Amino acid sequence: MAPRPSDRYRIFGGPGSPYSHKMRAVMRYRRIPHDWVIVMGGFDGTAQTAKLRPMGKPMFPIVQFPDGTPWCDSTPIIHELETRHPEERSVIPPTPAGRFLARLIEDFADEWLAIPLMAFRWTSDEDVNFCARRQMQGWLGAVGEPELSAGIERFAARQRRLRMILGAANPAAMPVFVSQYESLLDILEAGLSRSLFLFGERPSIADFGLYGMLSQFVIDPTPSRILRERAVRLFQWTQYIDDLSGHDGAWSGSPASNQTVRDLVKLAGRSLLPMMCSVSQALSRGEQMTSYEVDGVRLTGIARPEAAKCWLWLKQMFADLPEADQEGLRGLLEEAGFWEALTFAPGEIERIPVFAMS
Repeated sequence: MAPRPSDRYRIFGGPGSPYSHKMRAVMRYRRIPHDWVIVMGGFDGTAQTAKLRPMGKPMFPIVQFPDGTPWCDSTPIIHELETRHPEERSVIPPTPAGRFLARLIEDFADEWLAIPLMAFRWTSDEDVNFCARRQMQGWLGAVGEPELSAGIERFAARQRRLRMILGAANPAAMPVFVSQYESLLDILEAGLSRSLFLFGERPSIADFGLYGMLSQFVIDPTPSRILRERAVRLFQWTQYIDDLSGHDGAWSGSPASNQTVRDLVKLAGRSLLPMMCSVSQALSRGEQMTSYEVDGVRLTGIARPEAAKCWLWLKQMFADLPEADQEGLRGLLEEAGFWEALTFAPGEIERIPVFAMS
């Protein structure tokens, strides 16, 4: 797909991609001119087709900047937009401690919640049948049943393999995924009785990270059923945050004292933390697989370089905090298990990749 210089961004998204919906919601809130594009026939159930391959980006969303250059990786893109559009309506909290906590929660959403999402989507027949059909319909558009059915079969087989590779296929782990998900819903539902957002009266990168995953949990059969029974406030919140172009509000003063933020960090300490530590250690040893425990259940999957990259970026962000801010976060981070884990291990500093779009 040839570059198209213009005064607008183009978000090439996937129908079931949480990161695509996260990116669109950020740009809507920030009132950045953009087009939302689903390329019909751009994905055939196994891989991108010739309609998208020329862009050279294997992940969704692909954000094409106004100069025509395509980029991936939602977190660096969001930060790049802050540089290119420095006017108001930033999604980055104004204090160093707030920025760090927001990124930690965003990583929890982006890197950990993707595992339960895959487990829910590609385990039961009900979920597999619905998720494969609705996503391939989104990709293929108006096609007959034979072509749609062929795409569904290819896609379901691909995603079930991916579920296994990611470590989301262990039947013993499903109760843990359900428990983690229910804990997340309970935390956010209680928080919504106090505030619509985590860091004040306006949304942050953390809110949008959580929204990306919830935009799919609220649709897929099993997690949607749980959410609608357990967290009606949160159900409606996902409808609201999808387009916040008309919302205005201010940041709060002390993010570390926000009970919802604290509860999310502690939940991340039970899941994101062991996963990130295990992945990073495995890759440092040159191993492709990793194994770690979440709430007493062992998960084994591929050691994802993307997760390790995010972990090193988070460590660097913490190391760059002023000492007073580090100490201000110490109690919470110790309680959640992050405090010592955020110290660089030997050789890690040399492996920190540049924080940039890919």
